[in-house]
Amino acid sequence: MSTLEQTVSMLEALPEDDVKAIHDIIYRFYIREHSPFKPVTKQQVLMDLAVSRQQIANGEGEELGEAIREIEMKYGL
Repeated sequence: MSTLEQTVSMLEALPEDDVKAIHDIIYRFYIREHSPFKPVTKQQVLMDLAVSRQQIANGEGEELGEAIREIEMKYGL
């Protein structure tokens, strides 16, 4: 049994209030370390947009449906 399966098994045995408390603690650590929502300046947004536009002009973009299919295959969704 994988670590994930063991963890899920343990969580399933806990009362909902305990699961919620664990979730809240993990969420706080995750958001602090991995949040994609960090403050950026207007200048950074405009620079990122310019890069994106250049990538599209160079044909480096990927069709959204294809990108989603790749993610689904990669993560078994």
